[in-house]
Amino acid sequence: MKLTVNATKKYDIVSFPSFDRLAEEIKKKVRGKNVLIVSDDNVAPLYMKKTIDALTGFSVFTFVFPTGEKSKNVDTYLKIIGVLAERGFVRQDCVVALGGGVVGDAAGFAAATYMRGISFVQCPTSFLAMIDSSVGGKTAVDLPQGKNLLGAFYQPDLVYIAMETLRTLPEREIRCGMGEAVKYAFLSDSISPDLLKKGVTEELIFKCLKIKADVVEKDEFDKGARAFLNLGHTLGHAVEKLSDFSLSHGECVVKGLSKIIDMSAKKYSLSKEKKQRMVSLLALSGTEPDLPFDLSEVLRETVHDKKREEGGVNFVLLKDVGEPTSVLLTVEEAEALLQ
Repeated sequence: MKLTVNATKKYDIVSFPSFDRLAEEIKKKVRGKNVLIVSDDNVAPLYMKKTIDALTGFSVFTFVFPTGEKSKNVDTYLKIIGVLAERGFVRQDCVVALGGGVVGDAAGFAAATYMRGISFVQCPTSFLAMIDSSVGGKTAVDLPQGKNLLGAFYQPDLVYIAMETLRTLPEREIRCGMGEAVKYAFLSDSISPDLLKKGVTEELIFKCLKIKADVVEKDEFDKGARAFLNLGHTLGHAVEKLSDFSLSHGECVVKGLSKIIDMSAKKYSLSKEKKQRMVSLLALSGTEPDLPFDLSEVLRETVHDKKREEGGVNFVLLKDVGEPTSVLLTVEEAEALLQ
């Protein structure tokens, strides 16, 4: 399948059964001959050789770092930059992110800033990365004070989805991606409960991607409508941080969404029927929605969110399924909605 994203840099999202078409697709977009594959030590043993073998005609280098959000830091970023410099990469050369969201974010930020920007290809290997972080151009690393505080908007030249990578994902990683897919279902009625019940399908992946691509095209630099894609994320990121990243991103989004439903129900006096529809939709994620931490502690952590403004933090609430709205709330106001 194929979907074109018409951002400041026009690029394609393509899916194939394997990595066999990777070189062919990259050559349509990239003029250089050097490729640095950035991956982590979970994905590399599974797919690094296949990726290298597929990149015929390129000089291929690799960089592998430890799996997990804790590696998405300035140190990892500088090591990637160091490899690019040592190997003499130029702007026409390419960084390939082979992995999930952590790999894509760190590799993308390195590509965005090395020589003020070199070619960049996303090869997402997790369900979550396929439908979310690989598309839209948000690249970043974390600081001790919070997630994604050092970053840049930098669209990829290509997103290449090898469907075979879904076969090796553990069940927890599937649930992680389903948490994000359910978020899209809250934002648009183009994703039905029946489609979610089928599990991970190419159809579901591209329906999620179409929703995100449409939003990115309207608001690439996150000044307005793109904020709606943060539904569940403000609280979710706080839970991630408090768990020391032992909980996955998608799991935390679900937990954040559960409280957003409660906040929305109170602020907008939602009917029991509307609220139950939302609760039933959230249950399709397969993730336990309850917060594992004290609510006050979670809300206090939101002040470190990058979506904060003078006077509070932006929360995306729901007037109904398909009707998100952004509201600036202080911690005290958010807590009052959850009493």
